[in-house]
Amino acid sequence: MYYYPTGPQAQIIDKYTQEEIGIPGLVLMEKAAETLASEIEKKINTCEGEDKLFGFRKDRDKILAVAEGGNNGGDAIAAARILKAKGYDTYIYEINGIKKQSESYIKQVSIAKNLGVKFISPDLSVEDVFDDFRIIIDGIFGVGLTRDVTGIQKEVVAKINLSASKNPGPFVIAVDIPSGICSTTGKVLGEAVKCDMTVTFQYIKYGMLLGAGRENSGEIICTDIGLYKPETPADFEKILTQYSIEKPVYIRCEYDGAEVLEKLPSRKADSNKGSYGKVLILAGSKDVYGALYLSAEACYRMGAGLVKVVTDIRNRDLLMEKLPEAMCLTYNSDNDDDENESFILKYKEVVDWADVILAGPGLGTSKMSRNLLYKLMDFCTEGHKIILDADALNIISQDDCESLFRNLSERIGIGNVVITPHIMEMVRLRESLGNGPSLEEEMSKKGYDNKTIFVKDNALELVQRFSDEFGIICILKDARTIIGGGSHLKQGYPVIYINTTGNNGMSTGGSGDVLSGITASILAQTRGVDKCKTYEAACIAVNLHGRAGDIVRDEKGERSLLAGDIISALSRVVSQ
Repeated sequence: MYYYPTGPQAQIIDKYTQEEIGIPGLVLMEKAAETLASEIEKKINTCEGEDKLFGFRKDRDKILAVAEGGNNGGDAIAAARILKAKGYDTYIYEINGIKKQSESYIKQVSIAKNLGVKFISPDLSVEDVFDDFRIIIDGIFGVGLTRDVTGIQKEVVAKINLSASKNPGPFVIAVDIPSGICSTTGKVLGEAVKCDMTVTFQYIKYGMLLGAGRENSGEIICTDIGLYKPETPADFEKILTQYSIEKPVYIRCEYDGAEVLEKLPSRKADSNKGSYGKVLILAGSKDVYGALYLSAEACYRMGAGLVKVVTDIRNRDLLMEKLPEAMCLTYNSDNDDDENESFILKYKEVVDWADVILAGPGLGTSKMSRNLLYKLMDFCTEGHKIILDADALNIISQDDCESLFRNLSERIGIGNVVITPHIMEMVRLRESLGNGPSLEEEMSKKGYDNKTIFVKDNALELVQRFSDEFGIICILKDARTIIGGGSHLKQGYPVIYINTTGNNGMSTGGSGDVLSGITASILAQTRGVDKCKTYEAACIAVNLHGRAGDIVRDEKGERSLLAGDIISALSRVVSQ
């Protein structure tokens, strides 16, 4: 399992490693510097074609470590010293903008001077420092930064960025995290270094996955330097509690590839189509067909045994042509078949038949769509699992989503309701909450005037609120999808799943419909499987969806990626 700590959490891990495990801080710094120097050398030796470092020569090109007086500066100085020992022409520029320097930093400065590493004169103007170097190592600030970058440090950061923007400009490498990026939010604190690569130690920090943090980090290389690694969220919670961190402190984690495949339900020789679950999909309308098809095919391709679709009669022939494996129950939206007694009886029968229900893709928000959705939720009983996606969420957000979610969850079981909003759908859901301050009041209190940005910046809290208050699993889709609802893990601290698979080529119509189909399929196949609960199945679905998108990106590029391509790559993902 991967963990994505914030700055304070990373500092606790470092402290625990030194105080409880017994590894001295200077030893950890030396290891960090060795891995940093190694990754820099590896980058130099593997650059090709248009890469900034292509053609780098030891006898001609220079490397500069820019350091402030904290431990990040010590890492950068030690790396410069190690690279000098390897034959590189290295220099150190001390900013000296803070009064108190760490003991480890002072020690590394002394060692570097004793070994003849060249220090740039402090009398040299900032204007004249950076342009002559092919590589700049950013060791100004680390994960502990909480204030805006100001003064001489801000001036230095701006000059590094200006120099790097030139053609040719230096290749900029951050130590652990780009200076000026908040390790908790990913926001720029006044001014931040724009890096080509970040070498981070033991853990990718959460702020590097979001917004400006993601953009400014460039290529992220995560290296092992011997820091403590918790095996479970409970282990992480233990050390957070030990060092008296106030709740709620979110434990951000992600399954690695081996865990994802291990948790997938196995296929058995002695099985039949009923062994892999029955999925009912309420989707499509007289105007929209594609979403229905993408969800249904993804559901089958992911391994569900049986899929039955409830949709407008206009979609029947197209579905049978494109996906003859699917069964169908149709209504005629022009004739108010939702009030037809015969149809309602059949509708209830197929709900009773299903193990998992997916509602919403392409459904529309008409009166008939509303009636079909609410009847569906009324028909659901204990043991059903239901995924509410797309227009199902838009319909619910027009009403009292609070009572609807709570009542549905109580009726079919805590943790058996999954919602999959994207950012704007989450905005609408948040607006429909009647308990507590309104969205506008909360935005005003926190200084926001844009609803979308508010939801993005407060995603963790919103996801956990929907999960905790209503007993549901919330998949908030974005560039970094997050999933809340891991209450079955029985942690004192909220467990949030952060998904890092996928790419911007997946920002295309139908990608979310594919995800909902994958999620329904995995839920159907994991009925009664102890090793994969509903929350874990949702996390796996998001992870696999992103992995499939990454396969397509590597084959076709990000611009040419279509939602249907993601479906075609699923078989290769699960066989990796």
